[in-house]
Amino acid sequence: MFRLILLIFFVAAIVVVTTATIAVVHSAATLARPTGEDQMPKTFQRIAYIALVVLLIGITSGWLGAV
Repeated sequence: MFRLILLIFFVAAIVVVTTATIAVVHSAATLARPTGEDQMPKTFQRIAYIALVVLLIGITSGWLGAV
């Protein structure tokens, strides 16, 4: 009798996990997809790009982060 109850709980746990997994996959698949356009203004994009290049050059040359 105990094995039967254990089997029922095991099957119920598998059903719950499978249902949760399907729900997560379905919700991730139906998320609002971006339109392809970046919402950041062009000036901020330029400033961020320049800061990234300065950081990249500074780290590789040893100017930033050198010990």
